Amino acid sequence: MRKFFLVILLIASTAIYFAQCNIAGKSSIQVLETETYTLMSGNGQCVDCHLWVNLGGNTSIVGDNKQNSVKLTSNSAGRAVLTLSVLTNQGLVQCSKNIDIFNTLSGENISNQTVPKETVNCDIDISGFKEVKVTDGVVSFFPSSSDKEFKFEWIAIYGNGEEKQSKERVPQFSYSAENPISIVKLKVISPICIKNLSKSYEANYWKFFK
Repeated sequence: MRKFFLVILLIASTAIYFAQCNIAGKSSIQVLETETYTLMSGNGQCVDCHLWVNLGGNTSIVGDNKQNSVKLTSNSAGRAVLTLSVLTNQGLVQCSKNIDIFNTLSGENISNQTVPKETVNCDIDISGFKEVKVTDGVVSFFPSSSDKEFKFEWIAIYGNGEEKQSKERVPQFSYSAENPISIVKLKVISPICIKNLSKSYEANYWKFFK
């Protein structure tokens, strides 16, 4: 039933004039922020008679994209477009929302200490991180090498929307085929600046991860 609905929805989107709907949620968010967007009024004919699609390449949908609300995480600055198609008792409706994503250059409060955001002269030389399998269902994340001492804040976001956090330099997170890791965020903090990094993963990535 779900696959049939999605096929009909995609075909119809190219040939039918849609009634309009409205999406509730922020129109501007910061890089690496996660925001929930919701159909403002009414619901589809069924629980999963919705289809959310993100356009622009700088955002990731977290969890199920067939409910009447969805979580969206921003990966880089720019503009994204979030679209929603809904099969209702009145027919097929569609709406979209423009979302501006930006970096904040002012300070922020982290663990009761105010530190600045990323700056041009930032001394953080870590450019990324890699995942290394520990055992079946457990993965470690290693930041790129550096001889400097930094603070680390990690967040792993799972397919069901769950979040796990760690402040270890090399954290370990569990995962499974039923609940894979969708996004990993890393915040590196030095005395003068911070740097945000993130990676997104397709669900199938963890099925073949070695």
